[in-house]
Amino acid sequence: MVSGGLRYGWIALGVALAGVWGVWAQKPAALAPYEQVYAAELKKIADGYNETLPALAGDYVLALRDAMARLKKAGDEAGAAAAKREAARYLAALKAEPDPFETVPELLKESVVKKPDILRLVQEDYIGRRTAKELLRNEAVVTLAKKYVANLDKLAAQLAGAGKESEAEAVKKESRRMQVAMQRNDFAARALKAAGLNCLPMPPPPDLSALKAKAAEPVKKTQDLDGATLLTELPPTIQAFLMKPMEVDPEWPPEITKWAFEGKGNYAHDFSLYGKGGIPNELGIYANPKTMRAYVTGTITGSNRNYQGKQLEWVGKAAAWKLEDSRALVCRVIFRTRKPSTGETAGPAACVAVYNLMDKENPIASLTAPMVKEETVLYMAKHYSYNRLNIKWEGSKRKRGFTIPDHTPLRVVAGVVGHQRGEEITATIEIVPADQNDE
Repeated sequence: MVSGGLRYGWIALGVALAGVWGVWAQKPAALAPYEQVYAAELKKIADGYNETLPALAGDYVLALRDAMARLKKAGDEAGAAAAKREAARYLAALKAEPDPFETVPELLKESVVKKPDILRLVQEDYIGRRTAKELLRNEAVVTLAKKYVANLDKLAAQLAGAGKESEAEAVKKESRRMQVAMQRNDFAARALKAAGLNCLPMPPPPDLSALKAKAAEPVKKTQDLDGATLLTELPPTIQAFLMKPMEVDPEWPPEITKWAFEGKGNYAHDFSLYGKGGIPNELGIYANPKTMRAYVTGTITGSNRNYQGKQLEWVGKAAAWKLEDSRALVCRVIFRTRKPSTGETAGPAACVAVYNLMDKENPIASLTAPMVKEETVLYMAKHYSYNRLNIKWEGSKRKRGFTIPDHTPLRVVAGVVGHQRGEEITATIEIVPADQNDE
């Protein structure tokens, strides 16, 4: 005999199921294909997101390994030990229970170190990449939902036009439900969860043996970049940086607007050699003549380099501009990198050189500064009245003066070089206006 409480429970469940069935029964058959496509596309987004996480974890461990090696080579034993501790902490965190309220539960802000800078930048880069993956996933869900709603609205109009008012109203109801749901900040996560899709809260622990094999692979030579590469391979943030228009006053244009882009080429800091045949082809460079910005990237592959009997230790890429009059030489050259140097004996290093176009072999002036921070600024100015050119590394006491006459046609070269085999170089170059009084 069934008790009264149990009997009423079964009755309540039957009413609830009848209500759910009633809702589904009201949905027109024409809506089913749209729902199926929406669900299938949601699954693609979730699967695609999950597939990207293992590579992120592996790359982070390799980046920590590289940071540890660089710090140890620079004599920073405490920094190398900090990188080793972070690798152990990270691998342990991947096996722990994630906090569902944290975007990057395996690397919280309190785990980011202040020093050494190299380790901090590696951590910040990982957080940025992880956050970007989730943001892109959520953006893809929202874009899909908008497309789904637009198709529902079209379907409702078609059904209404065919005289199927009840079916059209059911489709409109689904469209309104989606639009209300999309107003929530956590819509993407809720949509994936409602579809029964599981997005990994953290990457799975990487295969350390596979990482060792990857680390042992020979360094691949970097090809020169071109317009096609800019559109297909460069990071979106770099693309935006390179394409952002220069901000100048059209009524009072700065001197750098008189410069003419000449090109890009191989560069060796040791003897300030630019564009010469036989200079080792290391790194890749993309330069935008209109914005006076460039991007240098790649991994140093060589160790013993010879040029016409001379040993070259610092090689890379540079971009060049022509000036009709030396008095137009007044600017700042800003170099930025997320992989700074461990000191003056390691890359990357920022370089500027000035050549007399009447004597292309030998530079009039040059200066190189190790990029030990995220930003390195070199100031150059030919005094408008005196035969004096000053090049200064801002933030340091390094400053050099050179003699250079007025009206001399010049080539100005700005580039980035590396030194040690295996150094990963990623740096941007930007030429901006300056003033004689800035010195």
